Amino acid sequence: MSQEVLQFAKDFINNKITGDEFANPYQEKWKAERDKGLLAKDPAELNEKLSTLFCLADQYNPDLYRHYSEFSASELKKRVSELLK
Repeated sequence: MSQEVLQFAKDFINNKITGDEFANPYQEKWKAERDKGLLAKDPAELNEKLSTLFCLADQYNPDLYRHYSEFSASELKKRVSELLK
């Protein structure tokens, strides 16, 4: 069901889109699928990964002076890549 959302994350780690193009749009796509009940139709493992990606995207901050719990684009990409392995 959520192959489009998953592919969007893969596009990010494959340098097809930037951190700015990924973070907020990913969250919007995830919320739309959640609200339509589509995420519940996915296998539990995929659902968990997509939810974790949502949390990672929420921690993205492109500003140079970010909170210690926030990620730069490169750190976000690293964490997304590790999760999708």
